[in-house]
Amino acid sequence: MKREKTSGILRYLNPGCLRREIQRFGYNFSPRRYVECFLGLYGCLACLFYVFKLKLPFILAICGSTACFVPSMFAMVYRSRYEARRFEDITAYMEQMLYSFKRHAKILNSLEDTLVLFEKGESRLYDAVLEAITFIQNGTAENNLYREAFSIIEKEYGCPKLFKIHDFLIEAEAVGGDFTTSADILLKERRLWIDRVYDLQREKKNIKVKITIGIMLSFLVCAMTVYMLPKEFGITKHLVSQIVTMVTVLLNLLIWYAAQVKLSAGLIKEDGMRKFEEVKRQYNYVMHRDLHKETKKMCLLAILFVIFAALLGKQGNLTAAGLLLLFSVLLCTQPRRQYKVSMKYVVREVEKTFPDWLMSMSLRLQTDNVHVSLSKSAAYAPEILQEELALLLERIEEAPGSVRPYLSFMEKVKLPDVTSAMKVLYSMAEFGATDINGQIGPLVERGLSMTDRAERLKAEDRLAGISFLVLLPMVTGVVKMLADLGLVMAYILSAVTNIA
Repeated sequence: MKREKTSGILRYLNPGCLRREIQRFGYNFSPRRYVECFLGLYGCLACLFYVFKLKLPFILAICGSTACFVPSMFAMVYRSRYEARRFEDITAYMEQMLYSFKRHAKILNSLEDTLVLFEKGESRLYDAVLEAITFIQNGTAENNLYREAFSIIEKEYGCPKLFKIHDFLIEAEAVGGDFTTSADILLKERRLWIDRVYDLQREKKNIKVKITIGIMLSFLVCAMTVYMLPKEFGITKHLVSQIVTMVTVLLNLLIWYAAQVKLSAGLIKEDGMRKFEEVKRQYNYVMHRDLHKETKKMCLLAILFVIFAALLGKQGNLTAAGLLLLFSVLLCTQPRRQYKVSMKYVVREVEKTFPDWLMSMSLRLQTDNVHVSLSKSAAYAPEILQEELALLLERIEEAPGSVRPYLSFMEKVKLPDVTSAMKVLYSMAEFGATDINGQIGPLVERGLSMTDRAERLKAEDRLAGISFLVLLPMVTGVVKMLADLGLVMAYILSAVTNIA
């Protein structure tokens, strides 16, 4: 991770660093392909230099600048292949582990079955799985044997989905019971994740194609402008035209490079969950702040600004008075606006974490009653749920037979699926449960479907932010055309002045 953070464009100018980086991805550095990459780029640039009639100093400036990007782009090609292979390996690993665990109900046997999928020297996952098997067989763990064994694989293939499956396997082997429904739900989640990643990759490829076409059209329009101008004007030889042309070429190449970097991110870490620290402030605002009291406090403060605004208005300073009135309105509405934004973050996080906790509960309910299962799961629940789970247990102690403690769980968030699940748990606590998986399973599946929709919307938002790069080549083309038009106008005015 430290190596990745310190890597940059200039780092790859050293052939030794570039070779080591490519070897780290599991490929061999090919000098021939490296030279072909340079020749291909400079061949395209040579065509642009001829069309735009650039002079030697500007040609050298463009060639020198683009030379900094070629090594990074060369490494990016191998990195994309490496990430695609890692994604295929980890999805195959997760599927085989779950199917094998359904059959054996033993982590060691599942790992041995999964090892067969990979070949030594072909995948790093083979070495990681083999090391985990050896670690379990030796039994030299300091705390949790399986947790420490799985950490070997997680260190190589860190992925939120992988962590979730490992947690499930550890808990299922420790608790026992019928975990078939939970395993099937995890398999469904894996399939949804794969579909989501493949759809995202297709969208990224479409955006790359659109940006490339946009850059080509930008150059085409600029070239048409150049050849439409009379040669007698000498516009293309003018210093300003040469500089603007050089900047246009460099900006378009930079746009293309930025698009490749933005759209070539890793696959297995893209839809990870937020850490609780990232939403802790919003959680505290929603759960512990009194919105009515905050609004009242801000309104009292706003009244002072309204009084100052009235005084300024009487003195004739209407602009300042208007600004103060606007500021007072913003003050009054600020608590509600902040609450709305904070609630959005909290709801999203609860929607993503609640199904995981519910799945853990379904495992524990195979052997324990509801109250004991709640007590055991509270310590290992997602952090955003821990406080409410502790309050739930306290309220159950105070009113054992009441449904109110269950309905009060995450009451401020008001998610229908959370309320439905808590009603099911209350029913189990009071009347027993004949089919635990049949009652909880559909709730967990519905939560996964909601999470899938949320992740797709999140991916669409990210792509929407990158899609604006499609428009930038047209902007650079327009700037080039305007610069040439300005030079034409200057030439005509100069000619008219000389005639006069």
